[in-house]
Amino acid sequence: QKAELRLLVQSALAELDPTDREVLALKHFEQLSTAEMAAVLGLSKAGAGHRYVKAVKRLRELLERYPGFAGW
Repeated sequence: QKAELRLLVQSALAELDPTDREVLALKHFEQLSTAEMAAVLGLSKAGAGHRYVKAVKRLRELLERYPGFAGW
């Protein structure tokens, strides 16, 4: 099941806009704060926060297309 979930997430991430993928990577893998993400992306702090929320929402929408994802 873990491998299947990994494939689902990889497929959904591949469909995201490159900036959305970068925002998610900066926040979750690099563990940057919103202010740090803003500096890296050349955005305001509010802009970076908005972009992060949009990216998470879009990723969730993509994942929910897969049958059974809600059960993960």
